[in-house]
This record gives sequence, structure tokens and C-alpha cells, in this order.
Amino acid sequence: MDDDVEEMRRREDGWTGRRDRGIRLQDIASSTASSFPYVPVFGSCPEDEIEGREFLNNIGISIGSCHGRVEGKRLLPVKLKDVAGLVPGAYEGRGKGNKFLDDLTDADVLIHVVDASGKADAEGNQVCESINNPINDLEWIRNEIVAWVYCNVKQKWDSVVRRGRSKLLGLFSGYKQSQSFVEDVFTAVEHFVKDHDGRDGVFDRLETFDEGDLYRLVSTFVSIRFPMGLALNKSDILSSASFIDEITANLPLHGCFVAEALSADTEMRFIRHHCLNSSLPCPVSHFEGSVWKCLEKALTLRGPILVFPVLNMQTYEPLPGLNNFATRDASLPSKGFINCLLAAGGAAPSNWDNDREMYVVHSRNKAKPALRDVICMKPGSTVNDVFLSLKNIGALEGEFVRAEGSGNIGEKGKPVSKTDKVGIGNRILMIMTNKRKEWQKQ
Repeated sequence: MDDDVEEMRRREDGWTGRRDRGIRLQDIASSTASSFPYVPVFGSCPEDEIEGREFLNNIGISIGSCHGRVEGKRLLPVKLKDVAGLVPGAYEGRGKGNKFLDDLTDADVLIHVVDASGKADAEGNQVCESINNPINDLEWIRNEIVAWVYCNVKQKWDSVVRRGRSKLLGLFSGYKQSQSFVEDVFTAVEHFVKDHDGRDGVFDRLETFDEGDLYRLVSTFVSIRFPMGLALNKSDILSSASFIDEITANLPLHGCFVAEALSADTEMRFIRHHCLNSSLPCPVSHFEGSVWKCLEKALTLRGPILVFPVLNMQTYEPLPGLNNFATRDASLPSKGFINCLLAAGGAAPSNWDNDREMYVVHSRNKAKPALRDVICMKPGSTVNDVFLSLKNIGALEGEFVRAEGSGNIGEKGKPVSKTDKVGIGNRILMIMTNKRKEWQKQ
């Protein structure tokens, strides 16, 4: 199987030029509709391009945030899963084998933590005498993922040819993607083959597929399904500089589209100091926030749609039904994390009371922070998906009646249908139902 995969790789390169660049990530629109889970790991997201802040300033209302801010950007909780343990030959069962690779299907985006110093081999062992170019790590990891998917599909190819496009669609949907997402990939590959190879409708004649066609399809699918960001760690070591420059200058490279240089050791010393609330001088004079920046860049590869649920479209105050989430949810930053956030020049969550060192609900007479809450939805999500997400966390009850949406502060809300997709034009959303919670009766 190794020889087959390598041969497919060579043949595919001959057709499409440099591997991984045949079809750009941004050429494919994903269309899955479910909300991101909340866990206490944070990326930052620049939602502050929302216009109309002066409108709120004029009426004495400030923009809020449920999880705090850093460098003017709202913090968002994201799910981060450690799947360490990939070794060369995993697709053949070496190391954790397919168990490791199957874990990847839980992710929307992959972040590869690279030893940018060049002092670690492919299996993570430290090497002192010889220098390993980190680019080699990028290549074999990319090849492992492609080989894993390729071999899975290849083993079932006879059945695919007999049953046609629907069978192939089902195989790729098995990597936790909707069929519409996979159809977008098929369409992009179909157009590419027609433009560059002169063959039309290749997915309607799968018996004409050769191994190079299959490898090209898998390579494209992996680039779009598993886009990768790089955390170029150990940037404080002298040997890292040249490798970091080489990698960033050549992006996109081996399925990697973005990169951030960082020193995990330096950032952890800053975090330990402020989490422990130490009275000693901080060992780190300036906090770079590179881990946040890395997560932020990774989010851009398959960025969520940010939706701001509000009680009304004039003051943009939060739904009272979300107060429980904003004061009790497990994803909220701890006291130690808030100390780090403030020390880094950021702002605490809107409902954090620093004097009492706890989250509190604002009194009825106090001005409520506008756009405090944000729900992260996958591209393709509808207004009804937002409604179901709010209902699931207890913010709303009853059945959907109607909704209004706008794109910026100060814009008049316009009626939106429950089947409308959410996006920049209707991201500020007010949803009304036929069964009111206690706060709605007041």
C-alpha cells in the first residue's frame, strides 16, 4: 500500500502542479449547521468591526462580553482536543494508528504544534547533534492524513463503482461532514478536472477514475475538511528564526494555511505568576498573547458565524434567559484567568464583580451591556438553528413565532425567516416565541 500511495502522489503532482494548491480552501463553502460546544479554552475573535458604537455611546451604553476581551477582541470559548501521538505509519496501524486518526474527525480545524527549533525528530525525540528541518514534519503528517483517507476509500472502490456517486458521497460524509459539504468538494474537483484535463462529469463515470484521480480527490478533501494552522513553538531558541521564516514565507504548505510563532514556556511563566496571584515581580515583562493569536488564526480557516441574541433592537441588551449562562457556565474564566487577562491589558467579563470575586446578575435599574452574548454557529446555519441553540441552553421557551435581524448597531431590525441563513447582514438577532419565560412576562 505504501508504494501505491507514493505512486498516486507522484502522478497527482504531475497533473495539478504543487500538491495542496490545486483548489484553494476559500473556493469551497461549507454548509453544516450545528453550534460549537463551549469549553474553557479561549480564542480571540475580532467581532469589533460591527459599526455604530458611537450610537451606543450617545445613549450611555457600553459593549459587553460574556468571556472578556484582550486587545479589543472578544474572547470565545472553543473546544480544544489534544490528539498527540501521531507517528509515521499511523495509517497502517503504527502507534495509536487509526484510533489517533479517527480522533481528528471531531475537529473542524487542526493545529499542529511544531518544534520550530529543529531539535526534535519526527517522533518527538530530542536531537542535539543534528538539526531536523520542521518542514519535514509538516510533510509527513499531511501525507499520513491523506494516506489514511485514501486507503479507506480505496478498499471500498469496487463497491463505489457499482453503486455510483451516492456511495462515494457517503464515504466522505463519514468524516463528520454534511453531504452538501462533500458535494461542494466534488463540484470543485469536477470543474478543476474539466478545465485542466478536458474531462466532463467525472463523478458520473467513476469507472473511468484512475488512482491518480482518486488521490487528487482525497488530497482536495483533506485540505478543506482538515485545514491546518501551525503553532511554531520554541521561537525563543536561536535556531528557530530561520525555520520560522522559511515556513511562513512558503505558506500555504502541506495543508497548512496559517502560522504563529510562540514560546509556550514564556507564556506559561506569565500565566502561572498571575494565576497564583504572586506578590513577587512577574518573570515576564511583556505578554505576547501568541497562543490567543494562534487560535484566532486557526478560527479563520473555518470561522464560525457570530450571532448576537438580544432582548430588543434599540438597546441591544442581553436576553435575561442567558443570565444563568453568563454567571454559572463552566466555560467562564476563573479568577486566576481573569487576573491574567487584566495583566495582559484585557477586560474582564461583563458579569464579573471584581470586589466580590464572583459572577453576578446586574440589577434591573443598571444599564445592561449591549451585545454581551454571542453564539458561534457553523457556516450555513439558519435562524431556526440559532433558536434551537438558545432553547437548548434554556434562554428561550415555546415555539418560534418571528424574528428580526440587523448587521450593525443602529440599523433598523428587519423581519427574517426561520429558514434564512445567519450571516453578517442579520447577526444581531431578536427572536420571539409563543411561550414566555418568567422574565418575558414582566
